[in-house]
Amino acid sequence: GRAGDDDDIVLSGLSGRLPESDSIDEFAQQLFDGVDLVTADDRRWTPGLHGLPARSGKLKQLAHFDATFFGVHAKQAHLMDPQLRLLLELTHEAVLDAGLAPAELRGSR
Repeated sequence: GRAGDDDDIVLSGLSGRLPESDSIDEFAQQLFDGVDLVTADDRRWTPGLHGLPARSGKLKQLAHFDATFFGVHAKQAHLMDPQLRLLLELTHEAVLDAGLAPAELRGSR
């Protein structure tokens, strides 16, 4: 609808993956606890390779994805861009955070 229509809605849910944190709450707690979230390891890239910094913030369990939950074939999930997998996971979490059941939204616009 147009702005001001009575049927306008806002979904207000929050989700995120941040360095060494599976959620925004975990990230905030680690900041409060003084945890160094910038690491020097080769989980993603070899430090210093092609001028990359030796230390960087990395997401945990980037390779983990529940393909069955999202109705994605395992082979397709393996080839899927990690950013798309994250988008699916984070969108689902944000919908839950907004207090909605994803099944209620199925087929809606």
